Amino acid sequence: MENNQTVLLTGITSGIGKQLAIQFASNGYNLIGVARNEEKLKEIAAEFEKKYSIDVKYIVKDLAQDGAAQEIYEEVKTWKYPVNILVNDAGVGQRGNFTDIPPEKYSELIHLNVMSLTHLTRLFLRDMVDRNEGRVLNLGSIAGFQPGPLMAVYHATKAFVVSLSEALATELEDMESAVTVTCLCPGPTDTDFFSRADMENTNVVHHKDKLMAPPEEVAEGAYKALMDGERIYIPGAANKVTTFVRRVMPKSTQSKIQKKFYEKYEE
Repeated sequence: MENNQTVLLTGITSGIGKQLAIQFASNGYNLIGVARNEEKLKEIAAEFEKKYSIDVKYIVKDLAQDGAAQEIYEEVKTWKYPVNILVNDAGVGQRGNFTDIPPEKYSELIHLNVMSLTHLTRLFLRDMVDRNEGRVLNLGSIAGFQPGPLMAVYHATKAFVVSLSEALATELEDMESAVTVTCLCPGPTDTDFFSRADMENTNVVHHKDKLMAPPEEVAEGAYKALMDGERIYIPGAANKVTTFVRRVMPKSTQSKIQKKFYEKYEE
């Protein structure tokens, strides 16, 4: 069912990224996966090529490193076919009081969540605008709509992603371009994000059966929103209501409510 279009997807090896890859592959898109783990990339390439009869390439790259976005772009250009859809899924968080977390961790987080996403978007968006064809899907979060004590920098990076995505969507609209930008803003989702962010014993993880969505559902809705050209997609009615209510609350109240989710669970 190959449709001769190609998706470049960062963070393809797990979580929402892998589920998005399944959505694209099942609809006939060829894939270029980007992640740090070469073994997992090889496994996904072999699995998807066999199961979906598509072409899968991969690039082993740490997006937290300087120059990673440019290196990815230059490698893809040597393959002589366009990236029709860019999915900036890769991201990371870190729980802790702001002053307790080492500065190198913040550098990694900001570089991955903000700098690489920005550079990749600019590089591939220029080509899309020149062709007057293409789509960008950025992974934001409902965290981008409110401050997050104990996850302060993560929330700030997602606020950047939401703001950037909305601004780019307006610029493209004003240019009368056919290119679209969509920002996926999920709530808590059942992935390995929480273990990687040192959040295993927090309230949000303890109540995951009530609070967390399956990544498959998030990806399915995001795929449809992208194809429909939506600017912001928030999966789940509860997340939509929460985001709306929080946006009209005083920031101090938002902060106190959000902090409870990230505090250690106590019996």
